[in-house]
Amino acid sequence: MFPKSASPVEVDALIEAIASSFTGSAGFQAITRSTGALMGPGAKTGAVGWILEADFASLDDAMAALHAEGFQDVKAATESVGTTIFLFELTTA
Repeated sequence: MFPKSASPVEVDALIEAIASSFTGSAGFQAITRSTGALMGPGAKTGAVGWILEADFASLDDAMAALHAEGFQDVKAATESVGTTIFLFELTTA
């Protein structure tokens, strides 16, 4: 989640860099960017301006992408604007 206080130009650049890094990662499936009312309760409080969702085949694939050496500069830049990262693992019954 990117804070509403972040620069839209900077967020666009960061999202492009994240997408570029994740696209080459094992298990990468899709990346989605949400804005506005589709973001849920965080948007209603005005604290969140953008949500980026990256889907991977497994939690291990997601963790490998987050810890990849080539992602660390992007991760640091993303954290510098005050992002919050959540990881969810979904399984089908």
